[in-house]
Amino acid sequence: MINRFLFLVWVSVVLFSCEKAQDTKGETIPPQGIFQKSQNPELFIAYLSNLIESQDGANLYYLRSKAYFELRSYQKAQVDIEKALNQVPGDVDYLLLSAQIKKQLGLYTEGLEDAKLVESSGITSAKLYLTLAELFFATHEKKVGLMYIRKLEKAGVPKSEFAYVQFLKHQFRSDSLGAYQRITPENLQHPDLSHAYFLHQIGRSSNLIYQKQILGELKKFPFDPYLMFSWGQFLVQMGHLTQAEKVFSQSLIWMPQHVNMRLKVVRYYIDQKRFDLAEHTLAPILSNTLFARDILYLKVLLAINRGEKTKSNLMLDSIRKVYAGDVRFAQLQERLIGKKNDSLKLKQDSLQQIAP
Repeated sequence: MINRFLFLVWVSVVLFSCEKAQDTKGETIPPQGIFQKSQNPELFIAYLSNLIESQDGANLYYLRSKAYFELRSYQKAQVDIEKALNQVPGDVDYLLLSAQIKKQLGLYTEGLEDAKLVESSGITSAKLYLTLAELFFATHEKKVGLMYIRKLEKAGVPKSEFAYVQFLKHQFRSDSLGAYQRITPENLQHPDLSHAYFLHQIGRSSNLIYQKQILGELKKFPFDPYLMFSWGQFLVQMGHLTQAEKVFSQSLIWMPQHVNMRLKVVRYYIDQKRFDLAEHTLAPILSNTLFARDILYLKVLLAINRGEKTKSNLMLDSIRKVYAGDVRFAQLQERLIGKKNDSLKLKQDSLQQIAP
């Protein structure tokens, strides 16, 4: 009871002090001290939501978006930063946060647009260079991404990002194994390293240790779609398919436009011979040009597994003219032609490019 009373007194003091803090647009801006005294984003969100009920200010949406981002609730963070940008479209802080959120949501092209606008304003910061490096890596422009890694190192890598930057540098050198081997449980406080760690450790660490670790992280970040998705993949490995599908469904609700994540779910349904669900899951991303060849690969794989040999051959003939260097399509056609039975079962096809 005493704790509750003290909390109410604290909130009253906070709200009173905020009434005196105004920006040039007349918005209430919470004192910076509020956001430095505590590391609890949930408290910030409750506090800001209370303010937003009585006034509509871009700065409040921006601050709440940052808090959601820290909680790894990326979809909610996206909603708030869009509201902030609708009111103040050119704010570089808003645009940089928007780029970071879009990177997490898999909206790489859109994220690059925001980050480049920040760069065009003349801003130079480690956070901007890191964001640009990540986005160029995600869009398969490694040379450009490495250029921003060098700019980042020249500007000074923040201590909190040092391990992650080393991880990225291995990835840029196409040394994924070396990148993943660098991650230790001590790095799990970094969201991107945590996501990479739990994706990589499935089947590599003992089931008991993995379950304990990931459930511990999910307790801290229950809205993290990457952790949730890795948990679903672990459940598949354990044979708990019904529970896994529920987890996959929730992950896609949180990340509806994340292509890599969706492609993995499509592949899961193909392997389970649930072709209608595979087709339904694939449909929302058919027009994504950045991942066109991976999408086409699964479209052909789906047709083959449905027993549609003639359709599959026609698709492969057309696709191979466009993507002549992608051996996956040649392998599919060779295996398709080599089978007399239309119902071809392909269980071990390479999907190395498809990873969330």
